[in-house]
Amino acid sequence: MKLAIYDFDGTYVSKQTLPLMYKLWKEKHLNDKAYKRIWYGVIWRYVLYKLKIFGWTKRKINPYTMRKTADLFRSVPRETLDQFLIDHYNNLQKYIFEPMKKQILQDKANGFHIVLLSGNLDIILKPFKNDGFDTIIGSVSEENGQILPSDKIHILIEDEKKKALIERFKDADYKNSKAYADNGYDIPILELVGDAYAVNPDKELEKHAIKNNWNIVKKDN
Repeated sequence: MKLAIYDFDGTYVSKQTLPLMYKLWKEKHLNDKAYKRIWYGVIWRYVLYKLKIFGWTKRKINPYTMRKTADLFRSVPRETLDQFLIDHYNNLQKYIFEPMKKQILQDKANGFHIVLLSGNLDIILKPFKNDGFDTIIGSVSEENGQILPSDKIHILIEDEKKKALIERFKDADYKNSKAYADNGYDIPILELVGDAYAVNPDKELEKHAIKNNWNIVKKDN
């Protein structure tokens, strides 16, 4: 089996999706108290990250934010959450990077198994099965139908994403597989496959892509 592996934030969706999700949550007033407590906690840590102090790096702030999102989800009834996730999915449709949308159709026509691989919570990713993905792999956020608390959630990042992929597809033909990603986080995935695409890459990934002669796809291409 040959795979076509797509990253989520910044690749399939052209923007970072968590700020958009929190904005939608605020607009719907689902649980204002939980929103303020969690989102403001994220914001001041983001400031520390931008100031490069107290050890807050990109590789620390992003997993922290993702884990705390599970606590936000736990603050409303499950039926309310399920509807919100559908609304979030629909809201993100206008931000999907059109070249990637077309690429999925092309890869599927060429016999690739289409994988959405992200450190994002799997419950957020599930609705995107409607967009043509055959398999979705994200950070596990549920147990026995219940959303896990933040301290019980393990976020997939870098080599852990690679490990999760290989565990799911032990016998895949990675030499003839391809991957699309925008971030330096995803270098281990891009190095795994025979055909790597840096999509709207950050500086770290673009430098690595040029060095390794990988394909580079940008919005203005």
